[in-house]
Formats: sequence, C-alpha cells, structure tokens
Amino acid sequence: MILTRILGFLEQRQVASLAEIAQAVGSTPDAVRNMLQTLQRKGLVHPYQPQGGCGSRCRQCAQGSAELYAHGAAPVQAVDVTQCGLIARDH
Repeated sequence: MILTRILGFLEQRQVASLAEIAQAVGSTPDAVRNMLQTLQRKGLVHPYQPQGGCGSRCRQCAQGSAELYAHGAAPVQAVDVTQCGLIARDH
C-alpha cells in the first residue's frame, strides 16, 4: 500500500519534499499530497517549514516554495497562558 511506503520513506528520511516522496513511491505529486493529508489527519506526518531553510544554497525551503513534510505529529507550540485575558478573568 502506498500509504505504508510513504510512511516508511519519511521515517527513514525524517523530512522530504513532496516531489521526493512522489518519486520514491512512484506516484504523482497530486496523488501523494492527498495521501499525505490522510496521514496528517491521523497524526503520522505534518507539513514542515524549516526556520531559516535547510542549509542548502537554493534557499527554496526558506522561501516557502518547497512543499516539505516530516515524519510524526506536528510539534506542539508552547503557549504563555499568563498573558491570556480569558484566564485572568476566570480567577
């Protein structure tokens, strides 16, 4: 099944572009994008935007022109609840 192959590829690579994933599983980018959305809903992969780029000279990922995906659930953003006006009113 292609979903399993996508997961295996991302597990091995950790981060890959949509084009790399499509090539690795022998499918089109549009079909793979739909499969990645299914895997995202299950918390198995997430879109990835590197801070300042991946370090290569092309800088495409820093400009947001490369569609990257990473293995695993999206990292949780820390939220400072002490600045939240709703919490202050409840106490």
